[in-house]
Amino acid sequence: MTYLGLDIGTGAVKLAVVKGSAVHRLHCSVLTGELPREGQRVACSDALAKELRELVRREKISVKNCALVLPPSAAFVRRVTVPSMTAKQLKVNLPYEFHDYIQQDKDEYFYDYAVVDTLEESSGDAKKLDLLIAATPKRVIQQWRSMLRRAGLRLAVAVPEYLTYRNLISAYEKAHEDDHPREYCIADLGYRSIRVHMYRGCVYETTRVIEYSDVPVRQVAMGPQEEADRLSAQDRYTRIAVEILRAVNFYGFNTPDSDLQDIYFGGGLASSPELMKVLRETLRLNIHSVAELVPNDDGALAELCPAAVGAALEMNGR
Repeated sequence: MTYLGLDIGTGAVKLAVVKGSAVHRLHCSVLTGELPREGQRVACSDALAKELRELVRREKISVKNCALVLPPSAAFVRRVTVPSMTAKQLKVNLPYEFHDYIQQDKDEYFYDYAVVDTLEESSGDAKKLDLLIAATPKRVIQQWRSMLRRAGLRLAVAVPEYLTYRNLISAYEKAHEDDHPREYCIADLGYRSIRVHMYRGCVYETTRVIEYSDVPVRQVAMGPQEEADRLSAQDRYTRIAVEILRAVNFYGFNTPDSDLQDIYFGGGLASSPELMKVLRETLRLNIHSVAELVPNDDGALAELCPAAVGAALEMNGR
């Protein structure tokens, strides 16, 4: 089956046409309409639906089944350990694992899980399940489904952003067998914030969000002209690099057996040579483009569209 991976940011939409595990086409387009900030963007679904419908028509994309990237604000993702139980029992118990996060009626959410590992107690006690679990408000899914329908698309699956990269890593490790890192850090260098995701193999561990204290980062990245602007850009880039280094060090402190060696950069600011130079000088890690993880496509668009590809890969094998 062929799926359209869809990642809608605060100012751009990224599309990935994926058949099985192969990327057939990537596209990134700046949205002309003024959208609300993350977490509120579905509220203007009529404007967004119109833009998407026109984009799909203009790019001659015939795929209708859509794999949507859910923004972090739209999904809770947790790593938990529970007693071994059946799928039916898990369905009943999952809502209670979110009691610290969900204050509303638990029936108003969709829940899903993936088994990371089965743990056996050395004392001979009953087995336990190491799970990655997710919860998303039903109203959010309904809003996205309605908006996509008006755009001429069908929502096939919605994947939390954190887990889209897990799918990329899984496909990468299958293709490279034993020649791959044991741990991955993936940094999405957005124009409004940076999200630093940590993975052990294809197992998601944690995310650190770095908000910009001042927002002219995008303007700086587009090429300052004056000497004062260049000095300002250098200062901002240094602060970005230091914050990413802190996120990496914090992960290492909380994960004593970690041996993280590799960091993969993507997003709009990853195209800034000046920023990448500062990052190479600051971070004591092997620096990669996230495009290296995208199946059969390592171009510039792959650096912008990894989450869209990862969402579409969710359907691979289903």
